[in-house]
Amino acid sequence: MPKAKGGRTKHPLHHKLVGSVQNNDSPISEGARIQHAEDIIFWEGSQGAARAIESLRNLEKGGHTDVTIKWDGSPAIIFGRNEDGEFILTDKSGFGAKGYDGKATSARDLENMLKARPGYARNPESYGEFVDNMASIFDEYERALSTDFRGYFKGDLLYFTTPQESDGRYVFTPNIVTYSVDADSEIGQKIGRSKTGIVIHRYADEEGQERSVNIEEIERVMQGNEVLVLPPVTVQEPPTIDDTSVQQLQTILSRNANAIDALLDANKLKEMKVSDLPQIFYTYLNSKVDTGLDNLAKDFPSWLANSRVSETKKKKIVEMINQNIKGFNAIWQLVEGIMRVKDDIINQLESQPADITATIGSEQGGEGYVLAHPDGDIKLVPREYFSRANRAVER
Repeated sequence: MPKAKGGRTKHPLHHKLVGSVQNNDSPISEGARIQHAEDIIFWEGSQGAARAIESLRNLEKGGHTDVTIKWDGSPAIIFGRNEDGEFILTDKSGFGAKGYDGKATSARDLENMLKARPGYARNPESYGEFVDNMASIFDEYERALSTDFRGYFKGDLLYFTTPQESDGRYVFTPNIVTYSVDADSEIGQKIGRSKTGIVIHRYADEEGQERSVNIEEIERVMQGNEVLVLPPVTVQEPPTIDDTSVQQLQTILSRNANAIDALLDANKLKEMKVSDLPQIFYTYLNSKVDTGLDNLAKDFPSWLANSRVSETKKKKIVEMINQNIKGFNAIWQLVEGIMRVKDDIINQLESQPADITATIGSEQGGEGYVLAHPDGDIKLVPREYFSRANRAVER
């Protein structure tokens, strides 16, 4: 796990996302959120594959300093001040509610709103604990946010109350990843002084329009020690890249770039009325995460046949693939190869001595990392175990 990097005047994620947690793990649309390294080819074709491969190769040449930990936080909250300066703390459902006013302006309002939901009626004991925790942080976040601030921050909680210290480390499990932080480290000392911790992703205005937000902007309006906004935590040591594997990927790409782009050509897909083919490929890959990533691409026809895709569209997709089997096979060779190189990199990063370690159950490792890139940030997520574990959680 990487360490917090000091002495930096401008972080590579300046004016970009500060961390990212997407619990449903599916893209809204191309560019709407951070893509897995191996998925970029679906949305950007051969150029996307080239970008992913080059980005991974550059980690060995200094690019590792643009990599930050991807915190696995929960629940998601939204807090801020309306145009009149009144403080609001709620969740996503409350913020966008139509049939009721979900923008709670007090701990009691927040408690009443959450208790009115079906989840509380079904399981008052378990859900009630969540309600109490949410209400307990309301005043802390109100005190922490400058009275001059207008708008809202969206983020994911890492802990409601100061984590317990054990053997010189703070340990907390906000979602499925357990974090252990050296209490004497810079971040550990900040955790010890705080009462609650959060990773902030976005800024939203009163109408719900969003934009990215940087840590410097957040720190200017957050005050005191009660609420800790976790800063970007960067990788300290570069990984060693398997040059042979990368060269094989580049060879596959150079030989098949035209075929890949022909199959994923947006105009052709639109004309054939299968413009969602990249999303279908993505959905298929996610299904493989659940059942095992072996036999990738070979069982796509049987998966497609049993999918919810319309019969008309199924026939068109099969026809397109049969007409360009070269491009189809190359896409999945690249997906599998990029995933293999990425997983090796993640294993190296997770094995580095660090102030922060992450585990899922008994397995070392967390949600992975975010690689800052001018053409779109890239997720380095250990899909075989994090994504599978995350998708298995009942919410």
